[in-house]
Amino acid sequence: MKKQLIAVLVLAAAVGSGGWMLAADGKDAVTLAAGNKGSILTAEQVNVSFQGVAGKVIDLPVREEQPVKKGDVLMTLDPTDLDLQLKKAQADIEVTSLKIKQAEDAVQVAQSKLDNAVKQAELGLSQAETQAAQVAEGARQEDIQRQKLAVAGAEEAYTHALKLYNQLLNTEETYDKNPYSYKDHRDAVENARSQVAALQNARDQQQAALDKMLSGATDKERKQAALQTDRAAAAVEQQQLAQGDIDNQKIGIDALNKQLEQQNILLQSLQIQKDRLTLRAPADGKVAKVIPKAGENVGSGAPVIVLETGKLYYDLYVDERQVSKFKVNGTVPTHFAALPDQVEGRIQFVTAAPQFAALRMSREKGTADLNTFQIRVYVDKTDKLLPGMTAEVHVDEVAAK
Repeated sequence: MKKQLIAVLVLAAAVGSGGWMLAADGKDAVTLAAGNKGSILTAEQVNVSFQGVAGKVIDLPVREEQPVKKGDVLMTLDPTDLDLQLKKAQADIEVTSLKIKQAEDAVQVAQSKLDNAVKQAELGLSQAETQAAQVAEGARQEDIQRQKLAVAGAEEAYTHALKLYNQLLNTEETYDKNPYSYKDHRDAVENARSQVAALQNARDQQQAALDKMLSGATDKERKQAALQTDRAAAAVEQQQLAQGDIDNQKIGIDALNKQLEQQNILLQSLQIQKDRLTLRAPADGKVAKVIPKAGENVGSGAPVIVLETGKLYYDLYVDERQVSKFKVNGTVPTHFAALPDQVEGRIQFVTAAPQFAALRMSREKGTADLNTFQIRVYVDKTDKLLPGMTAEVHVDEVAAK
């Protein structure tokens, strides 16, 4: 009888609890946990480090809890080594620039001299070719006629001078009684004789030139003209070959310009490295933590300052049945116990949650076998909102957009 009574009581209790759960209409603990999401308000932090440089801390003008503005100096490393490298790089640039200037001036002078030499050589070649052509073709008829006129003129001048000379000789006996007049007469005779000799020589030269024109050039003269032409052509070619030396000098200048370009790049790189020795605040905020002390060495990329940017956020973890309500840049109504009114949050990103979060949600919320998503929500900072406060979100208040 006792066993039957116990069985009846257990059955009644089961039926009663089931009816109570049905009467709760979704207000059981599991349902409430799935609909209400809680999280901790967190201050956004930035780990600030030196980029690509390392060294000893020589200046640390900030302390923890100190507010800073974007661009404020947080820390400075020793620049001694970089200063020496910058001086050397600047000196190398100055030396290379001087070499380029000297080389350009030398090329300009050499090119000017070469251009003049080439022009002179080409002029000599043209003259030699003209002379060779004249030798090969012989005298032109107009030149021959001109030379004949020259011969006739020379002959006429010579005949006239000879006539005067003979006249002076014929009057010589009339001056025997007057010695002074005789002396003047003899001087006139000598001058006439000299003039006759000079005119005779000029006539003979003009006649020889005419005979040469009429007879044409000899083989020896033709060979001589051809030889002069070959020499002039060789001179032009030799001057043109000198252009190759100037072109090589120009290639050397190009190499110096490339070297100067590399040196300028090195200088810019060193200047950037020196600028990076001064660590500046990437945004407005508050210094949360200073890791090294003055005099300590820090490495490249190692966090040295933890900066709170002043932005506040919290993370939600929802299962795949609820994630569709949350969209990037969408709004989330957020409740804080310290505030009477709800606060609008803005969704920064929605992503698959880490595996540990999925396991936690499965164990605590009874959502086994459902994937979990992480949602980051930012809220505007106010005097009443402080990091560490509890933020609560009612999923049924979030409207899918």
